[in-house]
Amino acid sequence: MTAQAIAPEIVPWNSTRESLRAGWVLGVRELRTSIRTPAYLVPNLVVPIFFFFMMVGALEEFAVGFGIDNWKAFQLPVAIMFAAQGGSAGLNMVADIESGYLDKLLVTPASRISILLGAMAADLMRVTAQATIVLLVGAAVGVHFETGIAGALVLIVLSGLFGLSYSGFGFAMALKTGNAQSTQTVQFLFLPLLFLSTLFAPREALAGWLSTAATFNPLTYLLAGMRSLSMSGWDASDLGGAFLAVAILGTASISLALLAFRGRVR
Repeated sequence: MTAQAIAPEIVPWNSTRESLRAGWVLGVRELRTSIRTPAYLVPNLVVPIFFFFMMVGALEEFAVGFGIDNWKAFQLPVAIMFAAQGGSAGLNMVADIESGYLDKLLVTPASRISILLGAMAADLMRVTAQATIVLLVGAAVGVHFETGIAGALVLIVLSGLFGLSYSGFGFAMALKTGNAQSTQTVQFLFLPLLFLSTLFAPREALAGWLSTAATFNPLTYLLAGMRSLSMSGWDASDLGGAFLAVAILGTASISLALLAFRGRVR
């Protein structure tokens, strides 16, 4: 089936309003689909919480001995990032492609771009909720935020934006291939990226090739910003680096998703 490509020109306000409305309706549908699919939600909560308790239980005394006084606060942002990257990452989009539902949407009056934006907005809400639950678990076991409630809220915003940025790669793969197995590979890329960052130690403690990899890894700067909120207080440099890293990652991933969507609907 062919469909008109996304128009580059500025659209009237009424069209924009209808696009936002269509995106909202489609986003709510995405959320309902995820709620009805526990396989999308349960692992995205169990794995981060398990990882947090495992890291704290196994390495807290070791980390304190090497100068990291608040190991729980050091590891909580990692667990939150685990939760934030665990959206549907385009799997619902693949299901719509395989069932023919996407083709049906393309012949409705709904704006083409609202289809993608609605799905991504739903992913943003989903990963933000998951990150919030993990943060509350951390707070319940004694993680104290040096920046207080305001800092915790900023951390949730950062994690949600990261989750949205990372999900862009999943949507790009889903729209390009229409294949669930190919789309799921995007989630597996997160682990190498995480282990090549400051997962276990501050950047100044790294050496050799790992230090070089961490320097060019956007997750390093995102973790630094999150950890400043939970451990040391407001730090404009670390927070600026975190938001810049998310912006760069999001620009790349969402651009790829838009290009893949253009190719799919053309």
